[in-house]
Amino acid sequence: MDILSSQIVTDRISELPDEILVDCLSLLDMKSTAQTSIISRRWRYLWTHLSTLDFDPELTYPEEFETFSKNEKYETTKYFAWINQVVSVHRGTSIDKFRVHSRYVTSYATQLDKWVQFAFSKRVKELVLNLIGINLICIDHSEKGYPLGFETLRYPPCYTGITAIQSLHLCYVNVSDEFLEFLMSHCHHLERLYLQAIPLSNLKVKSSKLKYLSIVMCFSDLEELEIDAENLLYFLYDDAKREGGPHMVFRCVPKLVETDFRGGLCQFPFPIFEKLSLFSGQLCKLSLDIDPNWKTYETDLAIPEGVIPSFPNLKQFTCTTICYDSSCILALKRFIEACPNLEELKMQIIYMQNDGYCEADVLREIDLDENLQPEINFSSGHDMEIGHVPDTVTGNMNEEKSSHQNLRILEVVGFLGVECDTRLILAIINYACSLKTVICDPQGIRYSHTPFDNFTDAPNEHDAAKRRARQLAKIVEPKVKVVVI
Repeated sequence: MDILSSQIVTDRISELPDEILVDCLSLLDMKSTAQTSIISRRWRYLWTHLSTLDFDPELTYPEEFETFSKNEKYETTKYFAWINQVVSVHRGTSIDKFRVHSRYVTSYATQLDKWVQFAFSKRVKELVLNLIGINLICIDHSEKGYPLGFETLRYPPCYTGITAIQSLHLCYVNVSDEFLEFLMSHCHHLERLYLQAIPLSNLKVKSSKLKYLSIVMCFSDLEELEIDAENLLYFLYDDAKREGGPHMVFRCVPKLVETDFRGGLCQFPFPIFEKLSLFSGQLCKLSLDIDPNWKTYETDLAIPEGVIPSFPNLKQFTCTTICYDSSCILALKRFIEACPNLEELKMQIIYMQNDGYCEADVLREIDLDENLQPEINFSSGHDMEIGHVPDTVTGNMNEEKSSHQNLRILEVVGFLGVECDTRLILAIINYACSLKTVICDPQGIRYSHTPFDNFTDAPNEHDAAKRRARQLAKIVEPKVKVVVI
């Protein structure tokens, strides 16, 4: 009986329509999907109809991902061959996503041309060419990256297929300003554009459909950027400059509600605020990577009064800053005052340790007295031994007329429990009368020995920082809840 029953058992999965089976396969990574061809004759070619072709070595070969980005021979013989094989047997009529993540190898530019032509001829909706490898440090700045231009589109199906693209992500690809402008004018459904390590000079972004625009670490000198995008919702700009930035013109951005700025525009004397003043009234979410001028670290660190525009509708603000001394409290207070409806504030603090640029008290641990009352009055002077903070910071922080009514959540990433961040938290608790939660996250603790060094993590400080955060909680609770991550 058991033998008879086993003979009539059917494979219910294989009875499903091809369309459903292909959808199921799309949930797997490329390597696992190809392996399903051995299940049965019915399954042999199903994977060749996939609409998502994500050639991500980190997912497919996680144990070998680092080799992919450092060993040119390994890349060219295995990774490129893998993509060529899939492209040659693909039978689908269209592609939703085509993604390549590999360090660019000059001798294989022709291969990349064929892949791009293949993707466009299949009317790809999302194209990702990430040719940086593990990180930006791996690339050769003497090169300009993979050359993508009008020659690549001469293949007729490729030229007509570009109109279907909705998302374009280019990293370390040598494209001209003219070619990008051509794509934006012909890709009528393009909603997302991400550019990283692209040799830009004078770019005009004009699109009626574009919603998300990111320009990151374009290491050549971008002199002018003009944006005319009536449906743009999000804009990220991050350059490698130490001072200044490109001339930016915002022609038409009536729906822009979220921005993220890093690099030269956010350095002293903070030209970013002049740019933001053009549309500050409509922003709901803002991220800034503020880096004061390290050469004038004493008094010029504080953002000058009157520089920050008003942000009446801003709800969320994320600020990453290098901490040189306690004057960052004054700068932050001025920004909060400009955001009357701010509800969530996130601070990422990076600490300077070089004696030439950092006050010693900034990294000095504070002896918190557990018997202190939650309401700490800075202006009256407290017997808590903490370093000097300018009177302009402490004088008006507790006056009712200058209190903030809507700030509910404060998150400090890189919390150490030392002079700078503890003083900052206590000041905001007194200043923001509606504050309910303070999140202390020591996981992001980072140091910089000089203004231009790479930042390094400090895992040994995590336990000590958590202990100090719990001490802080005993002082400020129950008025404010302290969450230690």
